[in-house]
Amino acid sequence: MRPSRRRLYMSSKTYKACLEHIQEGSSQVELIYKPYPSWPLQPEFLASPSYLRISVLDSSFNPPTLAHLALASLKPHDTKEGDYDARLLLLSVRNADKQLEPSDATHIQRMEMMTLLTHDILHANTAVAILDEPTFVGKSAALLSFLRGRLQHPPLSSSPSQTSLPSARIELTFVQGFDTLERLLSPRYYGSAELMSQALRKFLSVDGDNSRVVCARRTMLRKNGADAEKEQRITDSVRGFVEEGRIVLMNIDEDARKMSSTEVRAKISRGDESWRSMVTERIAEYIVAHSLYLTPV
Repeated sequence: MRPSRRRLYMSSKTYKACLEHIQEGSSQVELIYKPYPSWPLQPEFLASPSYLRISVLDSSFNPPTLAHLALASLKPHDTKEGDYDARLLLLSVRNADKQLEPSDATHIQRMEMMTLLTHDILHANTAVAILDEPTFVGKSAALLSFLRGRLQHPPLSSSPSQTSLPSARIELTFVQGFDTLERLLSPRYYGSAELMSQALRKFLSVDGDNSRVVCARRTMLRKNGADAEKEQRITDSVRGFVEEGRIVLMNIDEDARKMSSTEVRAKISRGDESWRSMVTERIAEYIVAHSLYLTPV
């Protein structure tokens, strides 16, 4: 059963309040949209599961494109395990690399577009959250703490069968593009190669955060060229995690793979209407209604 979609996103005041909670440090994670009060649990569960697998797409969503939709819709590489129990679109309001430019959508506008995107993802149990963490290791720790809190103290409107789950095992799978994987594996975000190795081991280890990474390939298998060589070099550097199945490379639709938010913004600013083919209909309508990205990039 899908939640009602008569109201596609909250009021700007509500988003602003959530953003202020994060920026003031009074909240570590803000869940700004959830399809059910019991998220990440689904109301039709007859009993609370002891193991939850949640897909997390962390991006700047400036704006969300069909590439984001393809990544968010990915199913686990091991299809024997079935689909994820829940999905999450995540926005860090402090990015380790990026600051807002005059031509960018505001954080609130991005939250609204992310919420719109959830309605184009076939999996109904997709939520939207924001936090203030620049690295994936920090995001993993913050999300696990937040989710454990929700499971230990379910909302009053949750199903009666969904009692406290203090011992539930959570597995977060961070879905990302190849450029993001490069940043994840860059020592400069950790201070040194040794500190990076320690952080990644905790992040990806079953005995640590128990998180995984699924990365969309930049090139199709068996293709040659600089991108393929770079992809091979980077995956070789984390071969142990790849062999353990903690980092997995997957293919997405070739057209979607080539789409980028940067290109959408550039096309809009120069009046190239082909940008509409790179986003969903809901996102296109939102961009036009709010006159986004008209300023030259």
